[in-house]
Amino acid sequence: MATEASNLLNKENIDAVKEKAEKVAHQAMLYAQSVANGNASIRTAALVAGIFLCLNTLSTFMSDLFSFHINAAIIDIYGFFVGASAIVMESDREAVPYADKLRGILGKNVGLVRTVTGRGLFYCVAASLQLSSTTVRSNIIGYIVFAIGVLYIVLGNMAHKKFKNIRNKKFSERQVKNMFAKYDKDDSNRLEFEEFQLLMKDLDVKLTVQESELMYLSIDTDMKHGITLDEFQEFWLNSPALDTFTV
Repeated sequence: MATEASNLLNKENIDAVKEKAEKVAHQAMLYAQSVANGNASIRTAALVAGIFLCLNTLSTFMSDLFSFHINAAIIDIYGFFVGASAIVMESDREAVPYADKLRGILGKNVGLVRTVTGRGLFYCVAASLQLSSTTVRSNIIGYIVFAIGVLYIVLGNMAHKKFKNIRNKKFSERQVKNMFAKYDKDDSNRLEFEEFQLLMKDLDVKLTVQESELMYLSIDTDMKHGITLDEFQEFWLNSPALDTFTV
């Protein structure tokens, strides 16, 4: 047994582990820089955080339940719900079975998540509960989820300011319909995110990846992965104030 342990802890294995750890740290640093520059997907970060939140709360729920920490177990249940909601809301429609239907149910019953600011607050509340835990792992996840919630609110409002000028321009209903049809490349009657990005680029609206994502979410009010013509018209033709960003 001692010999096996010695073999595992030889210099070659230790160096290999160090090398892998350095690569992971380097990738994490690159992603952090991308986030800071606005070029990394905030939704991907929220999705990963949701997965970790689900895994963590599942593991802590059992221990809390068997040790009769009922309050902690209830917090675990809520944390799991938030994590599962994040997975449903932030993943691609193909990645989660019945994703559109589940998003619709969430939007109908948890109206807060239909707005960008509301979704940010939703994550912040979940994070505060994780931070009330005594475990280091839960606290780390809590800080990450809280940071994502703050980013949703702050970056959403930044995107709102960039959009104010262009939304003050006058577009006729026909122009809006033509604009929608032009960028609905696959004739799905919904603007996918990539199509929306192309539209913004052609309109010379300079948005980071994160801001584009949040603007897209704010227009897609039915949360069914794609902007419908009705949602598009509502956005362009009605009040220039973006109520979805009101804090």
